[in-house]
Amino acid sequence: MHPENKITHIQKNRDTIFLGTLGIRHRNKMKRFLLLNALMALLCIGTVEAQTINDLSAKVGKGIRFKTDDDLFYLKFTTRIQTRWDFENTLSNSNGEAEFENKAWVKRARLKFDGYFLNKSLVYKIEYDLAGGYVRDALFKYKKNNLELWFGQGKLPGNRERVVSSGNMQLVDRSLFNKYYTLDRDAGIQLHHKFKLGNVLFYDRWAVSSGNGIRDNSMAPGVSLTGKFEVLPLGAFESKGDYKSADLSREETPKIALAAYTNYNANATKSRGQLGDIIGAETDLLNIGGDFLLKYRGYSLMIEAAKRTVTDGDEFILDDEGDVLAYYTGYGANVQTGYVFKNNWEISGRYAFTRPDYHDEITDYTLGVSKYIIGHNFKFQGDVTFREKVMGQNQIITRFQMEFQF
Repeated sequence: MHPENKITHIQKNRDTIFLGTLGIRHRNKMKRFLLLNALMALLCIGTVEAQTINDLSAKVGKGIRFKTDDDLFYLKFTTRIQTRWDFENTLSNSNGEAEFENKAWVKRARLKFDGYFLNKSLVYKIEYDLAGGYVRDALFKYKKNNLELWFGQGKLPGNRERVVSSGNMQLVDRSLFNKYYTLDRDAGIQLHHKFKLGNVLFYDRWAVSSGNGIRDNSMAPGVSLTGKFEVLPLGAFESKGDYKSADLSREETPKIALAAYTNYNANATKSRGQLGDIIGAETDLLNIGGDFLLKYRGYSLMIEAAKRTVTDGDEFILDDEGDVLAYYTGYGANVQTGYVFKNNWEISGRYAFTRPDYHDEITDYTLGVSKYIIGHNFKFQGDVTFREKVMGQNQIITRFQMEFQF
């Protein structure tokens, strides 16, 4: 065979292998997704065959729900989408020229299944990310009186902004602070407990997990220990409003929540513990944070802050190419406030910053407007952010979003 023909033949084979690999990966993702839905369908069908359904309903924000006549099986199916259009203006300075970019995209698209089986103490939850193509939550919970024991993958008891669902935010997205200091999700065991003294509510939550997060979570050497303590001195919020942004319930009396948490991630292999780049080393990280929430007659104020440090190991890593990498240590904060008018329009604002030890300092100033048509279940939102970067180019970021849940 002529040399040029041989090269062409080899290249075609490589292209075929590459495209075949992509096809296999795509098919594997589709198989996992279809398998998940098939299992849920079989579970539902099996239950329907065994028992008669006596409660079937559907409502915006409440999903499609049904349970058997003996009340031994209950399923709620919900879905939601967030469509966005983002515009970024990078301002010119001594470091570069002005730039403009925009992106229309589906930020989030989720499928959720939750309910109970055998009795109301045995609860399950599954959440699948259609936009990302992976499972976010897969939890089995045992509830008894004021105790909950969780097994599986879900959110750690960390900063309030992260625990609030992305569908219940008063601005288009979470803050800069949350991006760099949140604990996010992890797989393991959690214990949630609550008690009451008079009108004062107390919550304590504990977790033992892998410390490796839910993405790129190959075998890792460490373990993560998390604890959170929270108090509601003026009693419970309406409609679980302590973990929903904006005071849509218009609390008739002031409501306050105070919380503190800590996370010790031993032998962390990612730059921010459960999140970040795989750093190629093992270091112990300590994350300490707290938050405050106030709601009263449409007004809301949330303040949260956290600090991450290295307690054992080296903050700097030299990779195979000779580049110096660093764990993301330092501190940050977020102050967020808003007022919901009686016509369900809201004006909100945010001040958030990060002051890392060895990365760029960034500060965000955000002003937002929201129109709640059916609460958080159907809403339109927009916000404008001035992003100030030390040793970088400042930006003006404008975002518009529509949220729909059923």
